[in-house]
Amino acid sequence: MTEQSTTNSTSSQPRGELVGRVALVTGAASGIGKAIARRFAREGARVALLSRNPERLQQAYAEITQVVGAESLLLVPCDITDEAAVISAVQQTVARFGQLNIAVNNAGVTKSVPSDECTLADWKWIMDVNATGSFLVSREAIKVFKKQGTGGALVFINSDDALKPSRHFLAYNASKAAQLHMARTIANEFGPHKIRANSILPGAVFGDSGMWNAEMRAERARVHGFSPDKLEQEYKKHNTLGVTIDPDEVAELAVFLAGERSAKMTGAALVIDGGGVGGYVR
Repeated sequence: MTEQSTTNSTSSQPRGELVGRVALVTGAASGIGKAIARRFAREGARVALLSRNPERLQQAYAEITQVVGAESLLLVPCDITDEAAVISAVQQTVARFGQLNIAVNNAGVTKSVPSDECTLADWKWIMDVNATGSFLVSREAIKVFKKQGTGGALVFINSDDALKPSRHFLAYNASKAAQLHMARTIANEFGPHKIRANSILPGAVFGDSGMWNAEMRAERARVHGFSPDKLEQEYKKHNTLGVTIDPDEVAELAVFLAGERSAKMTGAALVIDGGGVGGYVR
């Protein structure tokens, strides 16, 4: 066996960092959410996958069950802007797996439009999903964490736009800033219950993302003045390392923040954007 094949074989084995834990992941049907759900399952967690898109949720389920057994997964079609649906999703998770230890607020939407052309409907839709949805999931998870008395971890998949607002993203930028402070507020309030709340702020993440459809790619390319087919290459120019971010790289940080390696961290914001100029949190 070559050195390269040995390295690959070792890295493909699950570390079991989340064995015995139950996680809930929103927006789990594609992109970052699916990558997190898959990685959590490989690390030994039992995972409830939430999405408002039942068809893509089934596709994600089929993919992840090629890696782990179906008994470790629960599919919950859920619109996180619906309070009753969120309450039911958390209850279903606890009923199936007996507990809840981790909740990942990943689901998010956006629309690229000049700020003075952002409609009230656009604003409400983006704020409802990104901010209100995260609030509802967090609130219900906290209730379970407190009842169990064993602490818990909330992980917010935010955006570097919470720090360095992008043009034509008014509602999105505002929603992500709100989500960032939501996590900090939870960290302050529920630390005595050993409930932690931390945020991940990725830069542009393209792989298997439901957000980067043809319309969004065309609009963002127009804003920045280049061809849509050069989007990834051009976005690399917006950070000091000249990179784009992969969903699996965000999932790696999510495992860290959900597990014992970060047991003494709360209220933190980890930026993974290749060094986005003007967006440094420190």
